[in-house]
Amino acid sequence: MYKISIVLFILLMPIAASGQQTDPTRPFGAVASSSHSEKKSALVLQSIIQNGQSKKAVINGQVLNVGDVYKGFELIAVSSKGVVLQSSQSRMELSLFSGVIANSK
Repeated sequence: MYKISIVLFILLMPIAASGQQTDPTRPFGAVASSSHSEKKSALVLQSIIQNGQSKKAVINGQVLNVGDVYKGFELIAVSSKGVVLQSSQSRMELSLFSGVIANSK
């Protein structure tokens, strides 16, 4: 009986050890980031490129012209402050700048 319990202990020890692995370099009190799939689905307007009358938008590292489709959204308008994207289900506006205004004292 003693040998069986030692064998079971040895076999189950790696399962218990791998159950909860944390990043040892994570700063104290840091909250875990959102899942990888949520980050993938977020559309971020990074830049607007204007050359004469031609305007392009850089969204998640992809350079897009009006009419291009990215992740199911068609780029339908580009202005100096943002872009408008449209899919079959929704319409989305992305802005270069945050709507939050911070007052300094």
